[in-house]
Amino acid sequence: MNHGLQPGQRLELDITTVAFGGDGIGRVENFVIFVPFVVEGERVEVEIIAVKRRYATADLVRVITPSPHRVASRCPYYANCAGCQYQHIDYAHQLELKRAQIRDVFQRIGKITDPPIEAVVASPCPYGYRNKIVVHGPGKPGFWTQRGRSIIPITQCPIACDQINKHLSEPLAVDKHLTLRCDSAGNVRTFEEPAPKELIEEELLGKRLEVPLGSFFQVNSGVIALALQHARRAFAEGGCKVLVDAYCGVGLFALLLADLAAHVYGMELDEAAITAANANAARLGLTNYDFYSGTTDRLLFYTLRQCKLEDTCLILDPPRSGCGKQVLKTLAKQRPRQILYVSCAPPMLARDLKELLAHGYRLDRVTPFDMFPQTQHCEAIAELRCDQ
Repeated sequence: MNHGLQPGQRLELDITTVAFGGDGIGRVENFVIFVPFVVEGERVEVEIIAVKRRYATADLVRVITPSPHRVASRCPYYANCAGCQYQHIDYAHQLELKRAQIRDVFQRIGKITDPPIEAVVASPCPYGYRNKIVVHGPGKPGFWTQRGRSIIPITQCPIACDQINKHLSEPLAVDKHLTLRCDSAGNVRTFEEPAPKELIEEELLGKRLEVPLGSFFQVNSGVIALALQHARRAFAEGGCKVLVDAYCGVGLFALLLADLAAHVYGMELDEAAITAANANAARLGLTNYDFYSGTTDRLLFYTLRQCKLEDTCLILDPPRSGCGKQVLKTLAKQRPRQILYVSCAPPMLARDLKELLAHGYRLDRVTPFDMFPQTQHCEAIAELRCDQ
C-alpha cells in the first residue's frame, strides 16, 4: 500500500477504537497506526515512530479534540513509565473498554460469534491497590520506561498501596531488582529474588492463610476476594461435589471453596506453595483435601481418574501462557462436568476455549474482573459446562 508514511512524520488522526493492549487505532488510507494514551473518538496529532509492512506505531504529540472520557492522570511519571496505560481515561470507561476488548478477542481468536461477556467487575480501589511491586537500580528505585531502554527514578507509585510507597526512598545498588510485598496486615517485606524462605499471612473471606513470600499471590486483594465469592457461587450453582484446582498455587480456590465440596484436589509445580496449601488446610481444620506437587500436564489425568466426572468441577488457573497442550488433550478425553477457567490473559483464554468448545463444552458466561486498574490487563473467569 502506498501510504507514504515515514518515521519522524507528523500528521493528524481520528482514533476509532482502543485495542487490546492499550493502544488506540487510527488509519491513513486504511493503513493502521497504533497510538498510546488516546481515547476512541479523539482527533490527535501524532509522530510516526516506526513503519512496518502491515502497520505503523506513533507517539502522541497533542490532543486536538479530547474525549469526554479523558481525565488528568494522577502520576507524575505517567506516559514515561511502562506500568500504566489508562490513567488518562475515567475509570468507568476503562471498564467498558476492557469488556469490549475481551469480546473482540473472543470473536477474533476464539471464533466465538456472540461471546457471553458480563460487565467488568470493578476494583474496590482503582488506585493504591497493588500489594507487590518490583523496582530497579542503580541509585534511586525506579521503573522501566515505555520502551524498556532506561529506568525512571520514582518516589511514589499511585497504584501501589500506601505501605509500599513509604519504602521507596532507599537507594539501590547497581543492577539490583528489589521486590516489595505487603501482607494483609500492612507489613512490607523487601527482598531480591530468589525470595527468602519466609511465610507471610493473608486474610481472605475471613480465613487466614500463610503464603510463602516468593510464591504467586494476586496483587489486588480486594478483587481476588470478589473473584473467590463469584467462584463459590458458580460452584454451588453447578451442582458438582468434587473440586479439582489445577495450577493451584497456594491452593486459594480449593481452600476457600472446600466447605462447599465433598473433596478438593490441588496440583502445583511450586513445592513451597503445595507445602503451604497442606499446612493451611490443616490449620483450617479441613479433612477433605489432597494437594500434589508436580506439573498439571502430568497430574491432571491421574487426578481426574479418581473422580466421578459428572460430579466434578475443574478450576483452571494457568500462567499467562495458558493451558499446556497435554492439559487440553486430557480434557478432550476426560470431560469434567464443569470448568471454571481463571485467566489473566484473554487471548490465551480465547485460544483455549476454542479447543474446549470443539470437544463438547458450552460457554455459559465470562465475567471479567478488573484486577489491574489503570493498566491494559484484566482477569476473567469463564464458566463452561459439559453435559457428558
